[in-house]
Amino acid sequence: MENQKNKADLTIHILIIFLTGIYPLFLFEMHFESFAIQHLVLFLCTMGALFYCVLRIRSGEWNLNFPCSRMDFMVFVLTGYSFVRIVYKIVITNGEKPESFEYEMVIMALGALYFLLTSRLVSKETFKEIYFDILLYCGLIVFAILLWKYFGGEEADCVLAVLLKDRSGISSYMLLICMAGIWQYVRCGDKLRTIFYMGVLITGFLVLLVNQSRLGIWIMVIVFIAVVVVQRPTAELIKRDMTLFSIYLFMLCNMSLLTNYTDLLYADITYDLEQSICLDLLAATGGIIFFNYWSRIPAGMDLKRLVMRKMHRGYCFLLRLICVIFIGVILGGNFWSGLPNSLGMKAVKDFAIPLVDEVHQGKSVFYLCFEQFGVIGSLLILIICVCIISELKKNYSLDKPVTGMLILIAAVFLIQLLFWEGSISALPAYWIYTVLAVSYKEKGEKIISKKMKFEGEE
Repeated sequence: MENQKNKADLTIHILIIFLTGIYPLFLFEMHFESFAIQHLVLFLCTMGALFYCVLRIRSGEWNLNFPCSRMDFMVFVLTGYSFVRIVYKIVITNGEKPESFEYEMVIMALGALYFLLTSRLVSKETFKEIYFDILLYCGLIVFAILLWKYFGGEEADCVLAVLLKDRSGISSYMLLICMAGIWQYVRCGDKLRTIFYMGVLITGFLVLLVNQSRLGIWIMVIVFIAVVVVQRPTAELIKRDMTLFSIYLFMLCNMSLLTNYTDLLYADITYDLEQSICLDLLAATGGIIFFNYWSRIPAGMDLKRLVMRKMHRGYCFLLRLICVIFIGVILGGNFWSGLPNSLGMKAVKDFAIPLVDEVHQGKSVFYLCFEQFGVIGSLLILIICVCIISELKKNYSLDKPVTGMLILIAAVFLIQLLFWEGSISALPAYWIYTVLAVSYKEKGEKIISKKMKFEGEE
């Protein structure tokens, strides 16, 4: 009996690995009748896995929990609604070529994936690092092809047709890989693997910056701050996170030199030199404040056991400040163009105007929902998003590190829904991590806390 249950487990684990690693590599355009290969593969894989597990219910080797929570019920209703829409579209065509129902197929696939992850209680087992590692390994392939294109390989266009439709799709996928890489880097104790993760992240940062999605660059900055906020702020975690953040800022500040004074890139991007100088000064100021506090740590202290509570409060304040600035920039709209071109103001304009333009030009997922699913389907999706936020809040705790990172990925996913249409390549992976963030039952890390004074404190 146990072996049979393990087969069901293995099926779901293979599905997770496939959708987070192999599936995002389907970036070429190919259609079967009126269906894109990405939608068709996603639908067949998830429904096939669900059908395999359902076959084991009768013998008691697998069980499907019926909707028992609000979110379960709403996902079930939305999945059923999508099925009804597919049937309706087929019936009204009277045997002629049916209307496209790719979006309904995606919703049904995500619904099936939700029940596979929650009903079999995979989320209650130990989270496997391979879920992030396979994403990084396969992400390197996409990085290589993108860099090949950016540095002169036009032949890569047909291979990356799905991602190259808009910058938001590339940024969405890059952010997912970078978040997984950051988590693996800050938690890794093996020197060789640490170097590998560092290399993956540097490559990812370069692709993200060359893609020049202002919103993606902004979200990446927020991620670095939020990593310390959602985790227990040990000195080792902060040190590793700030190492990566420093590399990211260094690359961002020097992109103006790469784009304005070299001919290496074939991408149509521009970084302003004055804006880079202002960013350099801001980063230097932040570095002085950080190292002034860091230097007060007593020599010989075990950084893995030292919890920086005051610094954690500072990061929480900084995260709120960045979010307020972001909202303020968006609300400023087109009025930013009215600022004078005086010293400093030009850098503000060059930062704010492209960000606002990108937000205004983007087609959010919520708009797409109303366009494709009407009022009923859109309201169901909005209710599910509210349920997700509520469940994330319930499941969050500083003593659950894996859950904290999954919640951060889910939060970035929900933010993207507000501004971007979303990429079908990254959507299943984001959804998997979001469902795990909601349902993962992680045992809290118990620690003994002892207050200590830093050097120079009275």
